[in-house]
Amino acid sequence: MFRRPFAALVAVGAGILAGQAARRWLDVVEVRGRSMAPALLPGDRLLVECRTYARRQPRPGEVVLAADPRAADRELIKRVASVDEAAQTALLLGDAPAESTDSLVFGPVPLASIRWRAAFRYWPPERAGRL
Repeated sequence: MFRRPFAALVAVGAGILAGQAARRWLDVVEVRGRSMAPALLPGDRLLVECRTYARRQPRPGEVVLAADPRAADRELIKRVASVDEAAQTALLLGDAPAESTDSLVFGPVPLASIRWRAAFRYWPPERAGRL
């Protein structure tokens, strides 16, 4: 009789710990603006994660969230165009140049300002998939 309640308690505890860990490493964001169209559209919701860049630098082609160099409390969703390892900077560009304020305006950004990697679009369902 003792084993079942104990096993249930262990399972609940493990679930709580897993949820807390996921909150540190995963987040969800909603796209606002058209700078990444047609790949990302206003209202798209993305799952982003921060563990990748603890192990390696961003790679060209990846979609990232970075601190806006003009307002540190804001984040930008952009694609990595290039990485300068020596200078520890990256060029971030929007997919829609006419709609985007990006590295063409504010220059390269420090790699440390790239906080999250956009991993998956989950909304809308018909556009869901890996990024």
